Amino acid sequence: MRAWTNLSYANVATTSPAAHKASMEWSEALARGGAAEFDGEAEKNGMMPLRRAAANLLSCEIEDVCVGSSATELLCSLAWAVSPAWGSNIVSTKASFPSTVYPWRRVAEANGAEIRLAEHDENLYTDPDEILGLIDDATSVVTLSHIEYSNGQRYNLSKFAEAAHSAGALLVVDATQSMGMVPIDAASSGADAIVSSGYKWLRGTYGAAVAYISPAIRGGLNPGLLGFRSHVDIWNLRADRVELPDDASRFEYTTIHFGAALGLAAAVDEINEIGIQEVWRHDLALADSVIDGARRLGIEVASPLSDPERSAIVSLRLPDGISSEEISRRLQDDYSILVTSRAGLLRVSPHIDNTEQDVQALLEALRQILS
Repeated sequence: MRAWTNLSYANVATTSPAAHKASMEWSEALARGGAAEFDGEAEKNGMMPLRRAAANLLSCEIEDVCVGSSATELLCSLAWAVSPAWGSNIVSTKASFPSTVYPWRRVAEANGAEIRLAEHDENLYTDPDEILGLIDDATSVVTLSHIEYSNGQRYNLSKFAEAAHSAGALLVVDATQSMGMVPIDAASSGADAIVSSGYKWLRGTYGAAVAYISPAIRGGLNPGLLGFRSHVDIWNLRADRVELPDDASRFEYTTIHFGAALGLAAAVDEINEIGIQEVWRHDLALADSVIDGARRLGIEVASPLSDPERSAIVSLRLPDGISSEEISRRLQDDYSILVTSRAGLLRVSPHIDNTEQDVQALLEALRQILS
């Protein structure tokens, strides 16, 4: 079996062994006995381990957290729940991952709202003041990727929360590229909602995601997606009424791959045990090594390099005439090293499973290829 060096956690994580074990144990139990080994009570409480682990990671209450299949699914439900009105506007960035904006675009088209996207420069950097300048009294939602997927730029959430709230708007954050890497205190951030997929920095697998819904807003939100789990008592199966739970679980509406959710809970528990501050320190140290080594090779670093805008995503602009897609492919095929090509940049994103030796192996491979 081929051994990979995964330096691309901004793409797809190497699944945590604990997450893989928990997910497989659930799948094997279902294969053995169906509901005999995963009964109604287990299904009712199937999201709780992940809600508990995510609440710990985000320094919030379990009641503030819900579980879904993907960040996109949760954002779609949120977008319809908020349902920005005719004549209002939704502010984001052109550098955002599409799923951060698309759910709001769909609702805006239906309701007659406007989408405003801040421009970026040649390094995909977005001036925060450009975003703030788009916010006015008609703004209903500011939706941001906490860290931009393309170049690792990190936004000061409390600054944008203050600006959004001053205009009477909500701040909705896609933390898929930060949760599990960057310490996030949900309440202190000021964000009204934070969503994250589980298969990147959280080191879970596909099929599970989490969201924080602020208690200040959730009581007035009617989720855009409803199903049998939407009722406060999921096994009181009547179609003639629905009473939503008071907590964030009102956004949990159907069955999901519970193995993925249980696995993600195990992976988040690992991060909690290590300590998110230690994870952040470790990841930044590896990012520093990537930056220093790239500079020695004469490679330009396109990512922000100083706090509070930097992250463990390091995007490299290769010399003219050299394709980031080709280099990414050669690193994988010839050296078993995984990085990603994004928007013409070579994106490196190390995490807690990586070591300094992994980074040096990447730099040596780049030296050989570029020479």
